[in-house]
Amino acid sequence: MKKWLIGMLVCTCLVGTGTGFAQTSEAQAAAAITVTVNDRSIDFDTEPMNDHGTVFVPLRFVADELGGQITSWSNKEVTVTKGTATIRMKIGSKTILINEEQLELQAAPRLIDGRTLVPLRVLSEVFGATVHYVNHQVLIHTAVAEPIHGNSIGNLNNGGWYASDEEWIYYNNQDDSGRLYKEKYDSSENQLVSDDKYVGALNLVGQELYYTSDNKLFSIGIDGENRTLVHDFGLGANLVSIAGDWIYYTQGTYMYKPLYRMKLDGTSGELLENHQVSSIAVMNGKIYYTIEAQKLFVMDSDGRNKKKLLTGNYITWVEVQGQSLYFNFKGKLYTMGTDGTALTKLSDLDARNLNRQGDRLYFSNYSEYSKKLYRMNLSDRTTQKLSDDKVYYIHILDKKLFFYNPDIRVVEEIGIEGA
Repeated sequence: MKKWLIGMLVCTCLVGTGTGFAQTSEAQAAAAITVTVNDRSIDFDTEPMNDHGTVFVPLRFVADELGGQITSWSNKEVTVTKGTATIRMKIGSKTILINEEQLELQAAPRLIDGRTLVPLRVLSEVFGATVHYVNHQVLIHTAVAEPIHGNSIGNLNNGGWYASDEEWIYYNNQDDSGRLYKEKYDSSENQLVSDDKYVGALNLVGQELYYTSDNKLFSIGIDGENRTLVHDFGLGANLVSIAGDWIYYTQGTYMYKPLYRMKLDGTSGELLENHQVSSIAVMNGKIYYTIEAQKLFVMDSDGRNKKKLLTGNYITWVEVQGQSLYFNFKGKLYTMGTDGTALTKLSDLDARNLNRQGDRLYFSNYSEYSKKLYRMNLSDRTTQKLSDDKVYYIHILDKKLFFYNPDIRVVEEIGIEGA
């Protein structure tokens, strides 16, 4: 019971004074309550209510905004989980169970017009959020951890031929019809992982590799076992990026295709963008994407809050670093804030095949016929030529850079600084 002392103190403070929830004059109770999560205002179909200092919100809010999952709901009993935390409550009862430990509320969950309303503050804090109440405004801040990514934006933009963990490099072997291989960093071992040909969009998630081949998405253990068909795209090349528990992908019959997402097992597919998406970059809970290489948009990773950032001919090779975007715009290298402000030209070079590591941006210079490899230091914007070879499909893994040389039809490797 001791570990829930904080929760009990929270409930006690709800009927306290000062900046707590329990200022209960009739005027205060009647005032509209607004809720923000990480500075984003939340719209409710059933308005929050204050009952003697306890603010109640629709149960669905807990799942949609706090990351909880409603795992059971029957006979007026509800179970909500997030990570290792499990909350059980019953409509009309002030007693709830938090990981099987009892806690008494000041007011019970209730049904209003067919909607289940639950105590906001207790659930928020059990699920790791901080809550403040100021002038009828509930301010919630959640600890948002960046989800694990299956590969870097730059590698995926360049075809996703390479991915790695601490020991192995997983790659499309151009010397064997693009089959999936793995090689130790010190080159001491080299093994076939999958017989599928011309693999791409490699995403490493734990002990599983996801990859495309023959217009399908597969998963396979890093040991080459348990190959599984995750999704059949049907036609054409498709963009695939994994972040957290979601696979973001394009699918359709045209060159550019609508954008979807689905769970790692291929279920729960949903449409995010119906227009023709030409590139995607998933980072920090956002999706930066281009439509027909002429419009740059951003939206939340669940498809909400879409915003157009830029319009113009040829916007592609979008990279993300912190609060900055880097991309090719009208055949020049540009940067811009992730909010669409401060559009700035960095170079007149026609930089393509962009890939970034730290504050170094690598690219093929299409201003030259030979398309040589260059590197820009994003701190001082100095540019350096690294190779005289023609360069396509730039991939970066730790201190290694790989690129395809079409003149001799081989993948070359060079060492790079600034890892």
